[in-house]
Amino acid sequence: MTQANPSSPAPSRSRAALRRTLILIAVAIVLVIFAYGWQVTEINLERPQEPVRQTNVTNALRELLSPNVLTQDYATLAVSIPFQIDCPEGFETPPVTPPADGTPYIAVEPACASSSETVTLTGYNFASNVLARVTWIDGDEQRRIRQVDGQDNFTIGLNGTFSVSIEVPRIRGSAGELHALEVQQAVPSGVPRFTDTTREVLDKMVETIFLALIATAISILPSAILSFFAAHNLMRAVRMSLGNLLVMFTLLPLGFLVGGVLLSEVGGFVLRLASGQGGGVETTGLSLLVLGAAVAARRMPTSTLSFEARLRSAAMTLIGAVIVVALIGLIGGLGLLAGRTFTEGIPGVLGNFVGSLGRLIELSLPFIGGAIGAFALTNVGTALTIDALKTISPAVSRVIGGALGGLGGAIVLGMSATVGMSAAWLGLLTPVVAAIMGGAILPLLFRRVVMHGRRSTQSDRLLMSALGWIGTIAVFAFTFVQLNVFRAMVEGTLPPNDVALALPGLNISTYVLTAMGIGLVLGAVGGAIAGTRAAFPVGSVLYSMTRTILNGLRAIEPLIMGLVFVIWVGIGPFAGVLALTLHSIASLGKLYSEQIENIDTGPIEALESTGANRLQTIMYAVVPQIIPPYIAFTMYRWDINVRMSTIIGFVGGGGVGFLLQQQINLLRYRDAGVAVLAIAIVVSILDYASAAIRERYV
Repeated sequence: MTQANPSSPAPSRSRAALRRTLILIAVAIVLVIFAYGWQVTEINLERPQEPVRQTNVTNALRELLSPNVLTQDYATLAVSIPFQIDCPEGFETPPVTPPADGTPYIAVEPACASSSETVTLTGYNFASNVLARVTWIDGDEQRRIRQVDGQDNFTIGLNGTFSVSIEVPRIRGSAGELHALEVQQAVPSGVPRFTDTTREVLDKMVETIFLALIATAISILPSAILSFFAAHNLMRAVRMSLGNLLVMFTLLPLGFLVGGVLLSEVGGFVLRLASGQGGGVETTGLSLLVLGAAVAARRMPTSTLSFEARLRSAAMTLIGAVIVVALIGLIGGLGLLAGRTFTEGIPGVLGNFVGSLGRLIELSLPFIGGAIGAFALTNVGTALTIDALKTISPAVSRVIGGALGGLGGAIVLGMSATVGMSAAWLGLLTPVVAAIMGGAILPLLFRRVVMHGRRSTQSDRLLMSALGWIGTIAVFAFTFVQLNVFRAMVEGTLPPNDVALALPGLNISTYVLTAMGIGLVLGAVGGAIAGTRAAFPVGSVLYSMTRTILNGLRAIEPLIMGLVFVIWVGIGPFAGVLALTLHSIASLGKLYSEQIENIDTGPIEALESTGANRLQTIMYAVVPQIIPPYIAFTMYRWDINVRMSTIIGFVGGGGVGFLLQQQINLLRYRDAGVAVLAIAIVVSILDYASAAIRERYV
């Protein structure tokens, strides 16, 4: 039999009291924060109670909720009656005799009055339930509309009679004059029709729908591609030999340069030939040379030696790059030809579209050629060196790793410094990249010198984390001071663009050269410590870079993007398309990637167990799971872009928003109500349509 501990309830009660105290403290802190936010946001409940503000907002809402959608022709009938200013002595109200034929007539009581006095105007035999207005006609035949209950117009009753009160206007020198009161009624005639405002809003609404559609359609492909790189479950397992990665990275700028010069010439020649413009002697000779190389590669005898087979594969890769660029040039040339051939009607619309795509290819050929050249050359370099890097000794591996790492580090920081020279705060990019490179050196050194390949413990991981932060902070501070980034951030100035090193077709400034020197040292040290056989987490790097880019683009509001693009391409829907496309890529990329991260891993594991490669696994295990939600997200993004294009229009991005902004600025709230109504109808239709599509296909 155990004896109860009489002291056990006390700690339990004390913990409960402590918990309640902490909850009360947390509630008090939240209340203080909310109260401070209430004060910062200047919430004032007295201001909306001001009579003038209430009247203004009531009138604005009344007009917004009375959109000027329809109009109609009117037959106007005017009836007048004399009125005496300042009743003379002995003045008698003239009798009003109703017309025998039943035509409209009016009576005023009293028939004479002084300025600012109120008189009552009564009408008979008018058309029922139509609008009318009262006009004051002075002795000089000047006409003044008199308001009834604060409105210019009033509605005649169902029995064709009315009784309204108006104020006698103050007119200098009008004492004793005989004026007149006139009532004008507007009787509808004909069939109601859309107003000019409605037709203009409909035109702009069509523009808005297609603005959002094109922006959404253009953003689908880049968003889908980026989503795979931004999916952590797909990228975390992607690793690559550091030696192969450094070979690819060092050949990347060379391939881009060669491709931008040579391959773009091939594509340009084919484009000019297909568009009917012909080609020059140089491009013709280059094309014949490429054709000869292709034939030679085709006739190269097959060998069982691995290196010769790889040479053949490398040659075919280069030939394939040339063929791809030529095909792109052919498509661009045919597009330009179609744009010049078809200029009228529906074929003209299609010709303009295809011609614009051809023009886009023509302008992008240097970049396309550079990208294909970079891909081809890095593929060739990897194919030719992959076996050699596996067989070298550890000492040679570190030497080659140091050399390739130094070259790669110089390229990375040189590129970041070049970007940083375009804006003051972009100068932070170089210290950040250098800090990332430097943060890996001390942990690598600790792993190489202290651990000697043994399995890491918890203390080892903590120590390596601390060493990584020390290296990151130290390298960031050194690069920050060495490049004098602080002065650029404070003063908003750019680094001096003096030439420190002149190369054929390339001048390198002192700022870029200094950054390249820092990258050379960091890359060489890191590459020498790791060696070419180290496994580099290239997937995690790509994941972090993609996520950073998507987050940065998504953080910038489309309104700001639209403002920048209006400066670049001018006022109109083109600026709106560019702004919405850029923001849609960031948003869809995030939504797509999160959907990939939530897929079922069972099909992936099943395919991997059969020996399927990475591409096959993605195509047959990932893609079928993500297509339905991709469709749903895309439809939802189109809906968002329609609503967002309204705001884009306020900065000149085209669409109905531009028209809405003009109407609001001119205080034409009834016309603005038409635009608001059109937006609400279109958004509702898109919502129902997307729901139906999701129900049927998703």
